[in-house]
Amino acid sequence: MRRELLVALSAFFLMTLTAITGVYAMEKDEKTYKLILEEKTDITSDGQEEMIQLKGDASDQPENSNFFKELFLDVSIQKDKTATLAVEGGFDPKLHIMDINDDHHKELLLSVSANERGTEKSFYFFQLQGNKLVELQKPELASVESQFKDAYKAELKINKEKMYIFDLYDRRHHYEKLGLYHKGRLNEPTELILSPFSELKVTRLNNQTAIKGKQRISGLAAVDTIGYLETWWTWNKQEWVLQKVKVKEISYKGN
Repeated sequence: MRRELLVALSAFFLMTLTAITGVYAMEKDEKTYKLILEEKTDITSDGQEEMIQLKGDASDQPENSNFFKELFLDVSIQKDKTATLAVEGGFDPKLHIMDINDDHHKELLLSVSANERGTEKSFYFFQLQGNKLVELQKPELASVESQFKDAYKAELKINKEKMYIFDLYDRRHHYEKLGLYHKGRLNEPTELILSPFSELKVTRLNNQTAIKGKQRISGLAAVDTIGYLETWWTWNKQEWVLQKVKVKEISYKGN
């Protein structure tokens, strides 16, 4: 009797496991991959055109949604070979195909928004090397020092060389109310907030291909925008070199 019961239980377990596996396979097959961009171009300068596709996993999303759970870059190298790379998803992905570092090979510049407003973005540089898509280095500030100063001022220093002084006198009532200042004197050391790149785009600088970046500079909170930092970078065959810096200060319109 015990043996018959064990056989019956085993059979039931196998049937249940098979059913679960079948449902999982169906769910996996039901993923909806949307073609976001397709372009045929020679990205390796070998005289042969590659088919480049950007696809997104739009499963469980409304038809007109611009959000994707995951993104996939496909580059068809030959008839039977494709280089594929998965990237973290997001909103409104955009792919640009161009030579961004003057090496006579086209790179893939992918931007993905972390939110629907597009105020926070991730950027990726890829290049086809052999049969693989390889992520390339992006411009990045080596050192940023910032702090509020007495008399409603703030200081921003980049790579220990380039410095900018903000005049925040028009925000004095706001900062006094929040306790940052007392009669113009800083209550305690406080740094500014430098957000990640919200924009990276290819441009020209001194007859060279360059990358222009834009970052928000904030005071006590991200919404307390005091300016924007714009930087221009060129590639020297080993790394991105900072060539130009511009700060755009934003006037305060509070009470």
